[in-house]
Amino acid sequence: MPGRAAYHHGDLAAEAVDEALRMIAADPSASFSLRALAERLGVAHRALYNHFATREALLASIAARGFESLAETLRAAPDAPAFLAAYVRFALANPGLYDVMTQRDHAQINAHLGLRAGVDRVIAVALGVLASPGADDDTRRREVMRVWMVAHGGIGLQRAGMLRLRSDDQFVEEILHIAGLATKGEKA
Repeated sequence: MPGRAAYHHGDLAAEAVDEALRMIAADPSASFSLRALAERLGVAHRALYNHFATREALLASIAARGFESLAETLRAAPDAPAFLAAYVRFALANPGLYDVMTQRDHAQINAHLGLRAGVDRVIAVALGVLASPGADDDTRRREVMRVWMVAHGGIGLQRAGMLRLRSDDQFVEEILHIAGLATKGEKA
């Protein structure tokens, strides 16, 4: 079997994450098993265990890829309003991936080097855009956390259909106002 996986894929771990991302895009619940993923890849499910000891290890790799993608998206944001708008749009456009990313707890993040690196990249971009230069570390952390908590809470409410806003664009505009990042009459 190992020869089959290596012959068929070259990099089974990367291909597994790629295919899992496609599965999550099609079904945001991310309820697939390693066995179902292996079947879609055309390999024995045991071959995946050579790269991912558990389903949680696979999800951590998926989350790492998501945070890398989010960091790239956010790097283009020149200021706090653009950062928040890009963050919210990423989450709304990738609901299953966003769930996988944000359902990893602190211990899981620290246990997976790639995931820790991806989260750190997002944090670094956030500190550069959202935190006051020269402020102490606690103040800078709280400035970032304030925006992130407003965004994450608002995203959850919007996705659950609890808000009366008719479109994602209206939601982005409203969350910028709530976070105090929109200027009068500004469209996100």
